[in-house]
Amino acid sequence: MTTSADIDVCVLEDDLDQQRLIARVLDNRGLTVSAAADAMQGLEAVARARPKVILCDVELPDRSGVEVCRSLRKNPEWSTCYIMLMSASALCDLSAAVVDAGADDYLAKPIDHEELVARVRVGMRMSSLHDQLRRAAITDGLTGLHNHDHFNRLLESEMSRTRRYGHPLALIMMDMDFFKAINDTFGHLVGNAVLEKVAFILRESIREVDSAARFGGDEFVIILPQATIADALQVAERIRATLAESLRIEALHGHSLTASLGIADSDDPRVSCAADLVDMADRALYLAKHRGRNQAACSNEVEEGAELVATLQDDEVVSLKRRLTALSVRAKDVYMQSVASLLQALDEKDPFTARHAVNTSFYAKEIAEQMGCSKAIVKAIKNAALLHDIGKVGVPDKILMKRTPLTRLERMVVDQVPAIGTRIVDHLRILETEVQIIRHQREHFDGSGFPAGMRGTLIPVGARILLVANAFDAITTDRVYRKHRGIEEALAEIDACADTQFDPRVVMALRQVVQRDRVAWQRRIDDTVAAMRVPSGDREAAVPEFSRIDPI
Repeated sequence: MTTSADIDVCVLEDDLDQQRLIARVLDNRGLTVSAAADAMQGLEAVARARPKVILCDVELPDRSGVEVCRSLRKNPEWSTCYIMLMSASALCDLSAAVVDAGADDYLAKPIDHEELVARVRVGMRMSSLHDQLRRAAITDGLTGLHNHDHFNRLLESEMSRTRRYGHPLALIMMDMDFFKAINDTFGHLVGNAVLEKVAFILRESIREVDSAARFGGDEFVIILPQATIADALQVAERIRATLAESLRIEALHGHSLTASLGIADSDDPRVSCAADLVDMADRALYLAKHRGRNQAACSNEVEEGAELVATLQDDEVVSLKRRLTALSVRAKDVYMQSVASLLQALDEKDPFTARHAVNTSFYAKEIAEQMGCSKAIVKAIKNAALLHDIGKVGVPDKILMKRTPLTRLERMVVDQVPAIGTRIVDHLRILETEVQIIRHQREHFDGSGFPAGMRGTLIPVGARILLVANAFDAITTDRVYRKHRGIEEALAEIDACADTQFDPRVVMALRQVVQRDRVAWQRRIDDTVAAMRVPSGDREAAVPEFSRIDPI
């Protein structure tokens, strides 16, 4: 019997004779075992040894096995453990409680040794499969680094920890120089080999507490907890030098490869959330590229770098600007055509949605400008608002047009709208910022929203603005289940949800911009009501049973 880490089975059994017997049977079959005589020791053993399978007696001195099972299932770290409860009682009387607690299997005492070993091996296979699936869900298939979605979750978590304890947090964003030329000249197989080698170098160059991820294409990011911008610069320079010296792929015939890196940290006054940290690192990365590539730049240099870039007028830069402008115009055309097609599809499905999207986009843009957001962020918020309800194409008409309160099941379907919308537009790299806003548009300021339960300024500012703009248009426009209300009623209702559903700063900005342009906003509302008027006889008096302002 052993208590070392990464064991196969942990046995929680207060009968020491039974405990030793089970351990001996499993040990004789080549399985490593740890054991404990009560729940407290057992939970400590599980945390220490990280077993694949847990065998737990239903009756322990300090806690029941069902309670132990519930405790384990509350911890995400043990979500892949295979839990079997053991009992000498009639299992038919326990089965409902066992399943409800989250147990995977149960055994009757006295335990048949062959059945015990067989069930444990099944549990180990299941645990291994769960581990593989979990790793696949968070791992980039080519490089083995964290994928983009998991990077976002890790960064949000580290930002939260940084705010809680006051530790610094740095982020490195890296982009391979002229990588497209590698793919175009030598083919994607060679390009993939380069990315795999880059990932290996990144893993070898960072601390165990750091996290490297593939951001997309040939872009990589590294999260460095408890690191200042100076610390991160040292890491970035070490990575850059290593890549330039040792990134050798036989198929490249001696061609050298370099990388540009951008660095930002949580002490930057322009960083108030995870999205800001990514944005500042990205801006620093582009500064490094403008300076000539194969170097690192820090976010505190961005302003000086912007002036430097403006003075560069050599032929290569001018040519590159022209090419990029042409590409941007073509990309914009394709993007606008896609938006038009999507809105047309929505208009045929739900006559309210297309006009609601246009109104929400207008309100969100006005609020964002009032709050002093940058032009790039304002544009992203405007685009996201235009597309925020695109996920309604996956909602049945009978739910969208229902005139009575939604059932719990129907509500669950409507709650999938942001996720469906995210899947529709997630493949467009041109909309990366918009995708984050759409994904988190139902997050609430107090943390009670979804899908991530984010709270406060950890929610992307665009998502916080979109939520308020969405609510304002929903309140001031006729719906199949209720009549529209006036501006003051809408503002009062939104005010009542400040600090809970809505960011109070966004609510204040809404009130300020309405007061400034009240005539224009009232005209927009009147035009919408006139165009989309619902006959009073087609509307039920009942309002949907939601405690918050409903986004439908």
